[in-house]
Amino acid sequence: MTMVEITLRDDHGNLIESQARRIYPLDLGDESFNAIETAVGTLKNSALPDLKADLLKNAQNTFIKKTDN
Repeated sequence: MTMVEITLRDDHGNLIESQARRIYPLDLGDESFNAIETAVGTLKNSALPDLKADLLKNAQNTFIKKTDN
């Protein structure tokens, strides 16, 4: 099975805290156009909410650090 690995890094190449590295399975089935399209849609539906949550959490942590100084 194909796997997609997503690693979140900041502008300096440092890993962003929380789930900086996520791995998602990509079930391509019979590798037909429809199977690939379905697999990418499934990946989008599972990965994007995780990425959004991680990025928002990082932005919140950055904001808190700036306001504490």
